[in-house]
Amino acid sequence: MLKKEWSLILVFISKIAYGDVVVIDTHVSKDPLIFEVTIENASDTAVARGYIAAHFVTPGREVPWVSSWEQHYSVPGGVENGEAYTLELSAPPEIADIQDYEVTAEVFFFSAFSENRAPLNDDAEFVAAELERQRLESEALQADLDEMMKVGE
Repeated sequence: MLKKEWSLILVFISKIAYGDVVVIDTHVSKDPLIFEVTIENASDTAVARGYIAAHFVTPGREVPWVSSWEQHYSVPGGVENGEAYTLELSAPPEIADIQDYEVTAEVFFFSAFSENRAPLNDDAEFVAAELERQRLESEALQADLDEMMKVGE
């Protein structure tokens, strides 16, 4: 049986996200209930905001404690080229009462955007492309609806 006293738990993540802004490590803490994510910026543009998604798991257990946790973040003052910054985010409350197991975070999606909302890594490029696809689809549906309304008049 796995047993773990709660303390600060360090998980090293090998450069999540592709591009110039990456997650370099994470920490999960129970008291206080915090999820720390350290990002590194190698882009020419400061990171202002983004979006992160993670699983909370115990190594060796098949089923995660939290299978999908998502949160937006912003960085006051930004993260400039060459800087690393640790985001302190609220960890999911579902892990607060887990007593006998080590809980770690696996980041599976991390996006970074500049102040003017330009994407700074591949996950952010995906978000921008998906939002544009949805915008175009919505415009096409609206045009179809408008056309149907004209026919019915």
